[in-house]
Amino acid sequence: MLTYELAEECTAEYHRSFDRLLKLVLRIVEKLEAELKERKIMARVSGRVKGRESLRSKLLKWVEEPEKAKLFSDPRDVFKHVGDLAAVRVMTYVEQDRDRVASIVREIFAHRSGREDFEYEIKEQSLRVKSDDANYYRASHMQICLRQSDLTGTSENLGDDHCELQITSMLAHVWNEIEHDIVYKGDKAQLSVDEASALESLGLLTKTGDNIIVNLMNANARREMELQKKSVNASKEIVSAEALSSFLEEHYGAKLFSHSQPIDYRKHIEPLFLALRYLGLFHPNDIMAAITPSVLYETRKTEWPLFKKFLHKNGHEKPMPNINSCDLFLLALISRHSAKLATFPRTGMGPRPRQLAFAQRWETFLSSRQ
Repeated sequence: MLTYELAEECTAEYHRSFDRLLKLVLRIVEKLEAELKERKIMARVSGRVKGRESLRSKLLKWVEEPEKAKLFSDPRDVFKHVGDLAAVRVMTYVEQDRDRVASIVREIFAHRSGREDFEYEIKEQSLRVKSDDANYYRASHMQICLRQSDLTGTSENLGDDHCELQITSMLAHVWNEIEHDIVYKGDKAQLSVDEASALESLGLLTKTGDNIIVNLMNANARREMELQKKSVNASKEIVSAEALSSFLEEHYGAKLFSHSQPIDYRKHIEPLFLALRYLGLFHPNDIMAAITPSVLYETRKTEWPLFKKFLHKNGHEKPMPNINSCDLFLLALISRHSAKLATFPRTGMGPRPRQLAFAQRWETFLSSRQ
């Protein structure tokens, strides 16, 4: 049972681990910043370790709360039952990126032993927020740990530690912080009419502001795309597989995705070139519009695993797509134009052209999913 004496012992026990938790926070911030930059998600990452007096005040309050107090029997229980000793916050530019960040977190971190799905919570879906029309709190909370592969060198003693992660948008963060200081830490019943009205107005403004930021970023993306188009000689037709290979490598880069192997832009380039010609896609701009980064990502992460399973199940191992070659681009193209490519002319008695075989199997694959 948490007593005033045990609360002091818990605080002292935590203080002895302050430097270790600070190291954990810095490592998590470093990993998140690198991954978000690579995924081109616009966000800011910050972290902190709870102050000694802040923890002490919280524990002294919990002494008076039986449901909290009964959780404690030992000073080290502070690490188990206080979730925000170490805390990191990701503030995205746009609200829509919150889910993307949560997905990335699941890829690069681990969750606490015995817990499920990183203890993921979308706070605005909680009863406390949903039942209060004036509450505009918007954030996703998770509990994360370093993966075993990251517990090396100076990080090897962080295996038992966890960190609270808050994912919110920048504008929502403004409201969250003000509400936290004025309402959550105080007495909401004592708010004046003017305070309550101003807080609600600010909440509405943050939602409007989110839409403005989305529009701004979309406008910026369109402008940059136009500039990129101007830098490409759109009138110069790609007339050979070799020219196509050089263009793809220059435009898309050697490595398309995090943690993936480099793409071999010379392997299986001929079938891709012939497929593009058959679809009437002769120019760089046409190709970029048909095979966008988002189409490639969806093909690699979602469609390819399902298609690969289908091929193995039905004995279609020859030819088998090589996802680290131009076959990735061919499959991305087929995912949007399989019906047309399935009519690619076949000449002679030999094996079907690669592009035709894949397109016809993709059509069968689609039928099997209906």
